[in-house]
Amino acid sequence: MTKTAHRLSRRVLLKALGLGVAAPLALQMASLSEAQADGAPVRLFIFFLPHGFPVEHVEPLGSGGSLLGASTVLAPLQAYEDQVNVIRGLHMNGATNHEAVRAVLTGFGGGGDGDSIDYQIAQSLSVEAHCLGALPYDTWFGTSSFLIKHGGSWVRATESPFEARKALIGDTGSSEPDYVDESAFRQRALAMTEAELETLHDAVTHVSSEQTKLTDHLNAVRELKANAATTLPNGCDGELSLPAVDATEEIDVFDHANLGRLVDGHLELAAHAILCGTARVITMQNLWVNANVNMAFAGGPGIAKSHHDPLSHSYDTTGRAEFAQAQAWFYERLATKFLSVLDQPDPFDPATTALDNTLVYVCSEISDGAHHNSDSKKIWVNGQETDSYLPAITIGGAGGYLAQKGIVDVDRSHLDMLATIRQAMGVDGTTIGGATATPIGELEA
Repeated sequence: MTKTAHRLSRRVLLKALGLGVAAPLALQMASLSEAQADGAPVRLFIFFLPHGFPVEHVEPLGSGGSLLGASTVLAPLQAYEDQVNVIRGLHMNGATNHEAVRAVLTGFGGGGDGDSIDYQIAQSLSVEAHCLGALPYDTWFGTSSFLIKHGGSWVRATESPFEARKALIGDTGSSEPDYVDESAFRQRALAMTEAELETLHDAVTHVSSEQTKLTDHLNAVRELKANAATTLPNGCDGELSLPAVDATEEIDVFDHANLGRLVDGHLELAAHAILCGTARVITMQNLWVNANVNMAFAGGPGIAKSHHDPLSHSYDTTGRAEFAQAQAWFYERLATKFLSVLDQPDPFDPATTALDNTLVYVCSEISDGAHHNSDSKKIWVNGQETDSYLPAITIGGAGGYLAQKGIVDVDRSHLDMLATIRQAMGVDGTTIGGATATPIGELEA
């Protein structure tokens, strides 16, 4: 589906209905009815954070009656720990240490031959895969380590939250927005009579190459109407206030000092786009492999050291504690600017929260930054042998797909984690990039 079709405005929709111009409407309804006809759509938010974490500041988990209370790194998620799973024991599929986000999301070192998992899922659901990036890199720095593959091409994330707003949400105060208001399309679909559906079907019979698809879409709309007791509300009615996004309007996205504002802006934008129903698949890249950003920026963890080296490379007790503090800051922002927004009744399913219907996946390309390993193995920390593992954390219920176990111990390739995400989003498949990938059964409810 083209970006133009994705961005039909309400006025164009109403005019199309009035004139019987059905193809664009039918194509848009495809992504809605096909996604999930019997409830709120499951949303996906991938949160990439490089350089792993110092495991001794993640563990112990589940102590003192709390899953995360004793974890320096993950404690900011404590308010949502009943929806948190920490998957221990994953190893990267054939990729080592600094293979970056391209390997994490495609499943292969160098990216392999396939697209990133977010793009694969979005294509199957007929929606757009959005990619946001808090990436204040030096302009002379090569970008290959933080590109992901969409449609066979390596693409950069949108660095500015202010610029990304139009693509994800648009101007909700406008009488004629040019964004995809999925909830409004659902409302229009539900309001259509059977006669109108038949008229639309007849109007597109000449589009032979699309006929089977359009027929399926219209049938799905009928199913949606049959299963819906009430009209689904619009999560973005009225003017939407996004102060963190607005604060990025004129900042230099490449200035390291602005990392805090970029992180907050992207998280605020992503959360409200999901809540509004205007974006369903979003990836957010924080920093990049070898990121040399000084962590003393305003509003940050207050550590005047580079995130990559020396922080993530630290072997000493003090340095590892500082690295834990730096990583915990990202989790704190995730909780404050994103999870808190979704922890409210879902506009499309008020009996549950938007977080219940979202799969948040936090991931990294490396297990322990100092040891440069991307697997699950024993490492020596402070003179003691310690288990390390590839960071993989899920938050949210994925529409009831995910079991809430807290700690999930496995011995699996991260390809299987990607397969789990794919299945949780309602997309079937037995391979990723040509390799067999099996969902992790322990994560299924």
